[in-house]
Amino acid sequence: MYYEEIEAFCEKYDKTEKQFAFRAETISQHEEWRQRARERLREISGIVMCEPTNADYRQIEKISREGYVEEYWLMDTEPKIVMPFYLLRPDLPNGAAVLIPHGHGGGKETSLNGLNGLAAHLAQNGFFVFCPDERGCGERRERFQQGDSDSAKRSNSHRELLQIAVGFGQSVIGLAVWDLMRLIDFAQTIPQIRRDAIGCVGMSGGGFQTLWLSALDQRIHSAVTSGYFYGMRDSLVRMSNNCACNFVPFMWQTMDMGDMGAMIAPRPLFIESGREDPLNGHRGLDNVREQLAVTQKAYALYGAEKNLIHKIHPNGHMWVGDGVTDFLFQTLCR
Repeated sequence: MYYEEIEAFCEKYDKTEKQFAFRAETISQHEEWRQRARERLREISGIVMCEPTNADYRQIEKISREGYVEEYWLMDTEPKIVMPFYLLRPDLPNGAAVLIPHGHGGGKETSLNGLNGLAAHLAQNGFFVFCPDERGCGERRERFQQGDSDSAKRSNSHRELLQIAVGFGQSVIGLAVWDLMRLIDFAQTIPQIRRDAIGCVGMSGGGFQTLWLSALDQRIHSAVTSGYFYGMRDSLVRMSNNCACNFVPFMWQTMDMGDMGAMIAPRPLFIESGREDPLNGHRGLDNVREQLAVTQKAYALYGAEKNLIHKIHPNGHMWVGDGVTDFLFQTLCR
């Protein structure tokens, strides 16, 4: 006999008021709510606890590719915290840049070589592309996950980092978003990149980072999240075996994923969902559509419904990317 507790937590979730749920009825109300919501998310995720440091960007090596140069960099994001990243520098810049945070199962090489070759394709067509290692992944794995075997390279240290960070009032996603914000700082030092032409694209855990970053940082003009947009009750509370990076203290009392999408309005947002993606939860796409409806209300306030795109593919938890390249060109290039 087993006496489980997940259902009790689900009932508790249902009874918990979302203090920062989207309820605005005017643009001014939306803007005021968004500012308060950002402050709350920065607080509960621990971003406010991150420590600024003097900007130190070091290029380590570069390789010429067809249409762009692949550069390997290190940068300090906090004192004694180093983030490696790839920068793809196009031969013929179009003024736009895209950050591609990776998902689970690898590090920055996943962004560099995965997503059906998106990074190289964008660079060959004029985009600056940034592919960083998230905390606890790639070259940022802690000693327990380090090694060169395939299984070690696919592992991450998110559980270990969360167990430490929570004692400081921080979270893995808060640390990751802080790092991405510092990467935007670096992107803005490159003269060929327009400040109103920076996008972010991610799948799965990369979509998670994209959603949070875009909600919290107005400098992201255009966002694509794939495999990560659904109601938290079904997909994170009921499915509590998800990676530790998903969990933030007080999140269930704060808002749901559709509310985070509403924070991005009216900026262009592309959401990709897999019809058979198990992370949608036991109710499938109904769990996605409920959250999408909340986000749609925010875009409607601005008359910007065309800026919110939802594409559904027939597969599981995977990147398809149909229409993403056109979306980035249309929203970032002018």
